[in-house]
Amino acid sequence: MKKTPLRRCGKIGKANIEANKRIKEVFENTNIRSCEIKMEGCLGNWTLAFCHRHPRLWYNGDVEKLSDYKQVIIGCVSCHEKIDRDNDLLEKVFNKLRGKE
Repeated sequence: MKKTPLRRCGKIGKANIEANKRIKEVFENTNIRSCEIKMEGCLGNWTLAFCHRHPRLWYNGDVEKLSDYKQVIIGCVSCHEKIDRDNDLLEKVFNKLRGKE
């Protein structure tokens, strides 16, 4: 196996890391610790991930937008995959939980 050094983290990667730190703080303060989406087949508080309103590339490395409470919800992997596949459902869920953009 060829051994090569790991690639350095770029501007967008650093922005994602910083945004994740801020998002964790926000959700710790709001006391949300389980899936907010709660669709059929929901896993509750198991395998949670941050779900963004838009694909991460849309935010173009802007830490403020990436970590904005209105742009992020917490979802289990099952629910996250369901809303990621359907843009209409994604908007419906975000509008219900966080209001219009």
